[in-house]
Amino acid sequence: MNPFEKIAERIQFKNEIVEKETGLHCDKCGRDYDWYKFDNGYEYKDGCDCELIEMGKEATFKRKQQRIDDIFNQSTVNPSIKKATVNNYEVNNDSQKYAKQTAIDYVTNFSNKKGEMKSILFRGSYGTGKSHLAYAIAKAIKNKGYTVAFMQIPDLMVRIKATYNKTSSETFEDLKKQLVKLDLLVLDDIGVSNSDHDLSMLYDIINNRQDKNNIFTTNFKDSELNQDMHWHRINSRMKKGSRKVNVIGDDYRERDAW
Repeated sequence: MNPFEKIAERIQFKNEIVEKETGLHCDKCGRDYDWYKFDNGYEYKDGCDCELIEMGKEATFKRKQQRIDDIFNQSTVNPSIKKATVNNYEVNNDSQKYAKQTAIDYVTNFSNKKGEMKSILFRGSYGTGKSHLAYAIAKAIKNKGYTVAFMQIPDLMVRIKATYNKTSSETFEDLKKQLVKLDLLVLDDIGVSNSDHDLSMLYDIINNRQDKNNIFTTNFKDSELNQDMHWHRINSRMKKGSRKVNVIGDDYRERDAW
């Protein structure tokens, strides 16, 4: 039901008018109006557009929120971090403390304005909580009303490869355009081996997100990524304009469950 229909539904002139004032002026929308009050308690300003404008804003907000949800729901997330938040990230050393504070600051100061956009590169060994923090940031930014996607590299590569199929409804350019336009893109598990062609496509996406908000995570050191020409190019683009956060510690996945 659109805003016009909502107003029409609420105005039931079967009810008796108990009060009215005519020739009034609304300073907010700038229109003249007549005010009516009905015996059911409903008040109506005939000629004033404020209620319609507010309903239009509400409808626009709901459409935007639905788009935000639709985009985020395309994220590829390991079930083990579904409940991740910045607050429930466990700190066991100074590097993890710094990583957590970096995540808090990033969420607090997030902006999609030109010149204010920032990136983080979380680097470290397996199981130190890089993906936890990255997904926690993604959820927090999404909840602030921004468009966000969290993509694990293996799953993104599958999606990229699917665009090669002539019967695919999504082309690579469609996918790239969608990812480049996001307020925040999170790419998790950078460094997983793929074909040269696939890595060229990944480079294209990351290159087109320069000077935008990005979160990257990788288990690999610079020296390891730089051994391969394609990963070297990708690594160079990830580091440009990013805060490099090294996360060290034991693999939390190997801790006792109870």
